[in-house]
Amino acid sequence: MEMLKRFFYCGLVAALVCMFFPALASAAGLTVLTVPEDPTTLTTPHTTYPAATIVLGATCPSCVGSTDSFTVDWSFGDGTPDAVFALTNPYDISTTHVYAGSAAQTWTATVTVTDTTNPANGSANYLVIMEANTLASRVDVAIDWGLWYMHQTMWRQNSPANGQTVNWGGWDTQIFSCPTVNGNAWDCFYYGSIDANNVQAFEVSGHTAGETNAAIDPYADDVSRGAARMLVMLANQGNNTDTYYYNPATSNYSCNIGGTIYDPYVYYTSSPYVYPYCAGTGTQVFYEPAATSCLSPPCAFTPDGNSNGQMIYSADLSGEPIYTTGPFIDALVASGTPTAVAPTGTPVGGGLPGIQGQTYQNIVQDMVDWYASCQWGNDYDTGNSYTNAYEYYYRGGGYSGSGGGWLYQCQQGDDNSTSQWAAIGLIAGYRGFGLAVPQQVIDFNSTWVTNSQTGLYMGFGAPWAYPTGTDPWAAGDLGGSFGYRGDLAQSDAWGGFATTPSGMVQMALDGIGRTLNTAFGDPSTAADQRFNNAETYYADNFCNNTSSGAVDAPRAYTYGMFSFTKSMLLHDPGGSLQAIQYLRTQTPSVFTGDLSDPANTIDWYAGLSPANGGSDACDGVAQTLVSYQLNPSNGVFDGHWYGEDYYAYQMPYETAWSIIMLRKTVFISCVSNLYGRGTPGHGAITPRIDLTWGAQTGATSYNVLRGTANGGPYTLIGNTVSTAYSDKGAWLTNGDTYYYVLQPLEGETEVCQSNQEPVTIP
Repeated sequence: MEMLKRFFYCGLVAALVCMFFPALASAAGLTVLTVPEDPTTLTTPHTTYPAATIVLGATCPSCVGSTDSFTVDWSFGDGTPDAVFALTNPYDISTTHVYAGSAAQTWTATVTVTDTTNPANGSANYLVIMEANTLASRVDVAIDWGLWYMHQTMWRQNSPANGQTVNWGGWDTQIFSCPTVNGNAWDCFYYGSIDANNVQAFEVSGHTAGETNAAIDPYADDVSRGAARMLVMLANQGNNTDTYYYNPATSNYSCNIGGTIYDPYVYYTSSPYVYPYCAGTGTQVFYEPAATSCLSPPCAFTPDGNSNGQMIYSADLSGEPIYTTGPFIDALVASGTPTAVAPTGTPVGGGLPGIQGQTYQNIVQDMVDWYASCQWGNDYDTGNSYTNAYEYYYRGGGYSGSGGGWLYQCQQGDDNSTSQWAAIGLIAGYRGFGLAVPQQVIDFNSTWVTNSQTGLYMGFGAPWAYPTGTDPWAAGDLGGSFGYRGDLAQSDAWGGFATTPSGMVQMALDGIGRTLNTAFGDPSTAADQRFNNAETYYADNFCNNTSSGAVDAPRAYTYGMFSFTKSMLLHDPGGSLQAIQYLRTQTPSVFTGDLSDPANTIDWYAGLSPANGGSDACDGVAQTLVSYQLNPSNGVFDGHWYGEDYYAYQMPYETAWSIIMLRKTVFISCVSNLYGRGTPGHGAITPRIDLTWGAQTGATSYNVLRGTANGGPYTLIGNTVSTAYSDKGAWLTNGDTYYYVLQPLEGETEVCQSNQEPVTIP
């Protein structure tokens, strides 16, 4: 899309001229900056579409601190009257506008700031292109609004204090109240992790820190300030030792039919009590039989990946560091600069290297070490020859003792609402900065994944209340789902649509993914169906009516959707990234509307219901989020998200989470402009497809993958260090369509997956 934007704006003849046409400029006097659509290509215009109101974001850095009076004049470039107003906030000289025109028409809006006290002025350009009203254009406009809203609600401190030497800013309210937009500051919250999440949203949108970026991009200053603030929220300590009390090779098992067979009625009516883990035709399947991380328990483990004797964790005043350390890792990794040095944070002292002055990579490694050392290593059930079903019911409900996960505090227990944040932090360290995840963590987390997932054939409930075979909580409702602190531990707050994708994110950490299943047309069904079962549960409920609320409908729950999006993008069977485009289910006839999709699937991101011009059973994540972007009560659109969660304290995070999801990424700003062109073969000349793309920051090479079906699967066909690749040979056929994706590599690690580019050979 970005390549097409540049093409439409520049045109073929004027391409060289357009490369030098500034997206922003300053007169000799005042410095004025407009928000670039793409900071790496300043000629890329912002999107609008018919009848859309867009925000044109701009700042006047040289007006900051001045007592002079200034006026702002926006000329929209379309013949409509200028917008002229007095400057009241140099960090916000924005305006809004509705453009009318034909497809591909472009405009150059110009903002001019004039100092009316000591005559001087400065100007900058804001480029706009008209596109059709499609999902892609709606997403582009929504992101523009959301980022600008976060910019507006950031507080800034321009005189270093609190022992620091740089200016900072943020969205936490521990020092200052956040600015308001239309009377509200929805994105502000007391916990400091809000700073990390918002910084991450800017970064995955291509807006990063640095002096060079700050000269062209107002958001670069936001990221620099936010990073300086969030680093102060981290604390350090000496290394922890973790102890594991069971062998994951012999403890991690289920039944070969894809789930636990458990009948509490048998337990209570037998003498002595028996626990028929695999009854009838079921036989045990061991998921990690080759695990060697703890063959003779107990096993002590002290992680220290950089040998500096230090661990780092979130001290953002949430009181629950397992939840909030992951977002800090994601934000640091999303910077794309592992060698950047922390300008703020705990100084050297107490025999520890501290945080200030450390590289981002060292800081992330210390947080990876902290998570690794904080994993729950005990296991009541396994030590007493019980399995996961015993966990929740017979221990009184909600007891977290299966081992292998994380709870609120270090080495406290297991919890699927928190464990995903440990998993996402560890995945970010690995995929973003190439840091190894200790094998112990993977082996033991795989056990927790098994023990906290509901089996497809499990009964639940007091046997005197639900006779065998009549249990209303059995397979049809919860099969494949993940519980809160145990396999069937559901709750109003952490229903299965938050905890199940949490389990799926943990599977991505552990290398557990899709496997063979005859329900998908495969020739056989693999013994390990953990991911397939979880995906089926989520898919079967994906289109639940969102008016039912967060607990009953996946798409009504931003927190859960964020977890789910991570699981789709980071799907990692066997340690090889295989991002998922189409959500699928083993249940027949769930998705029947869109015949262009593979059978019984839905494009979880780009799906469109008939109400929005598609034929899917419901909208995917993107259109759902676009529809949730809020209008305040006074009717003025301001671009934030709020209110689609169970707890109020999750809601201030929704704007950042929504932007990250709309970017279809997690912590990497990935290639999004893969473009291909097919050339037919004739005679002795074979067909060819030529691919081009923009460079990925930090990438050392690119894997090129090709598929013959929309959404894959894809096969690796080559690797290149350039930003172009030619696929040619007898395996290509004139008239056929092929589907390509890129996976940028940093060293040998695939860091993300690009947009899919379908190419038809004429």
